[in-house]
Amino acid sequence: MIEDIIRKFPNHGLTPDEVVTKRETADSIRAITGLWKKFDDAFADFYRQFDEKGIKISHEELIRLIYTVINLFSSMDGFEKILPKSDIVKLNSVFDGFLLNKIREIAKEFQDHQDSAAYGNMRNYFPTFSNQLEDMIKGKNFSKFTMFTTNYDGVLDTLTTKIPKGFMFTDGFATSAPYPGLLDMVPEYVYGNSLVLAHLHGSYRFTKAFGKTYKTRANIENNEPVMVFNNPNMKEEIVRNDNTLSEYYDFLKKCLSDYDHLVILGNSMEAEPHIKKLINKHFRRKGTSITVCSRNPNAIKAEIEPFYIGGKIYEETTRGVETE
Repeated sequence: MIEDIIRKFPNHGLTPDEVVTKRETADSIRAITGLWKKFDDAFADFYRQFDEKGIKISHEELIRLIYTVINLFSSMDGFEKILPKSDIVKLNSVFDGFLLNKIREIAKEFQDHQDSAAYGNMRNYFPTFSNQLEDMIKGKNFSKFTMFTTNYDGVLDTLTTKIPKGFMFTDGFATSAPYPGLLDMVPEYVYGNSLVLAHLHGSYRFTKAFGKTYKTRANIENNEPVMVFNNPNMKEEIVRNDNTLSEYYDFLKKCLSDYDHLVILGNSMEAEPHIKKLINKHFRRKGTSITVCSRNPNAIKAEIEPFYIGGKIYEETTRGVETE
């Protein structure tokens, strides 16, 4: 939808260079939103290597192995202090094929798009978005307004950043970490703030250090990105084993337990069994309602209906949405 709004931004009054910039910005958004598919392709290739060698391993076992290796490599700085360099080289060679380089490459693509001039122009096509969102929250007297995104990119973060005031929301990363260039998660900032934006499945800005998830400061290279990918049925387990993502997941559970209105925008919910599980368990009381918004809201409604018996599901189509 973001891409469509940018493409339909009127050319009237734009210079030829500005028209080109508009197209490049829309192309950048399209590329970002398609990057998650590369995880599936990389995993399929990796799994095929085992299959061709006659090694029988389930998808679930392989994913657990991958995340075990990710945690191991997040502690590599510590190993380098106590192991001979030759042993480190051997360790790297043993686990070199465990998708780590591919995951890093994809995370770097997110970063490259974020740093591009085209991406930086995105706010030009949504000049009043953050102000309108702020006015809506105040106008409806919301005591708390929380957005959970399953995207790894920073599009929503960018659109909710006001110049020069900064980010409207908090994501819980509020203090300096014990490692240079990293921010530490403070759960109290999530539960105590009235405006929260949480990357439920990680972000290209989240990184591992000694098995714990932190957030990188701007322009810091991320060699151990935290992004939940592939098998939907493994998502809850992976999220639960991460200090930051588990806080977000528990916070989503609390929000569903405490509040009466849920809006699902753009997520098909097909690959989110853990979220549907929370809806079923914590949002099934009378007086609640769900609004689903997408190009095909009926499909989302059909996906969540078996898990929601509390109230009514409203449908809103985003077809025809051409402006912010």
